[in-house]
Amino acid sequence: MHTFGNDQQPPVTAKPVLAEKVAWLLFCATSLQLAFLQPSVILLPGEPTNLFSGLLCALSLAATIWAAGKARLFRNPRQLAICLVLAALLLLSGFLSALPGSNSWRGLVLLASGLGGFWGARILVATPARRRTFLRFCLLTLAGILLVILIAALIKGKVYVIDKVKVYPVALDSNMHPLTTKIILLWFAPLALLWGGMRQKIWGAVLIGSSYLLFILMPMRAAVSLPLVMGALAVFWRALRLRYLLLIFLACAFLFVYFIRHMPMAKMGKESEAAYYRVENYSFYWHIAVQHPFLGIGLVTPRNEFLQDYEIKYPYVTREHFAQSLRRIIVADNMFLTFLAGAGFPFLLLYGFSLIMLLLKLVGSIGAGPPTPVIPPLALLLPLVAGLLSFFVYDILLHPQICWFFHILLGLIPCNRE
Repeated sequence: MHTFGNDQQPPVTAKPVLAEKVAWLLFCATSLQLAFLQPSVILLPGEPTNLFSGLLCALSLAATIWAAGKARLFRNPRQLAICLVLAALLLLSGFLSALPGSNSWRGLVLLASGLGGFWGARILVATPARRRTFLRFCLLTLAGILLVILIAALIKGKVYVIDKVKVYPVALDSNMHPLTTKIILLWFAPLALLWGGMRQKIWGAVLIGSSYLLFILMPMRAAVSLPLVMGALAVFWRALRLRYLLLIFLACAFLFVYFIRHMPMAKMGKESEAAYYRVENYSFYWHIAVQHPFLGIGLVTPRNEFLQDYEIKYPYVTREHFAQSLRRIIVADNMFLTFLAGAGFPFLLLYGFSLIMLLLKLVGSIGAGPPTPVIPPLALLLPLVAGLLSFFVYDILLHPQICWFFHILLGLIPCNRE
């Protein structure tokens, strides 16, 4: 029986056809646009959804399907069927919601970025040569992002607000959460270098260390702690010695204490409010989901009307205060809760099941493939776990740049039928 591995592909004897070249160029161009969010074009005035990036993702997905053909698309019919069912559920949820326009646009962009990233990685980044090329591409992309942030810090004195004026021709995410999550997802590239020679190890460590220092400057409490979780997982799989993790932990603890001591009180108050809002949303979004269990109410439908027959669970918070938070923050600040109430139980369960199955395959491939794969499975697992943890504190997949790169990593997971 043939066993698939990300670096165990049948030899390519024919030159790539025009369709695959076009698909590959579109895939790389879309990745570059989502990394820097430039150029940025408003396609529909007044619509907050990033339709331009979504359009690029859709074009890349269409080109990938064109290049793949029926034979390659149907090699794994189960994954294809799951994607089609998820797409149908999300589109129906948006179309039948109270705000069919905004919810449908948001759902289409979510589908285009998720499916485009996943199938692009599955089909276009399948051979060892193509993986090496994509790895170098992501290393340069990550270095470019860090350079832009550093230039912004030197000019403006801040690294998390980049003004969109002529002095700053390249703009990144204006919000810290998607910016840090995108950097961590791109860490798969420098992590892969840690399995190489000494020169590669040094470059990988430099990129990861530079990213971490910028997280301290942003400041981002979650981003500061996520690398520690990744380090603990690396120790568990014997990819990192315990004494090195302890040294990393001591350095991070020193920086974290410094970060807390110098955080403005206004920022502390804002974080406390965000914490209460996230905790209360677990019971509140369940309250919404049981009333609309099959298709939900739409990804961005306002939730205020469901507060009428809801009893506040979080202590020391009034109904009026929570209502103000709902008006100001439409989403749940939790990706799983947004899927639960916005798209319904079937969508959340099917997507969650798919994630679990893919991650189990990834864990099972650790140590089971070639001795030196181009992209080691653990280099994929660590950023994916960090990305999943961000699901609990932010609606991170509603940002097409995060959805794209997260599903690229999922698409790089070994599959038995490729």
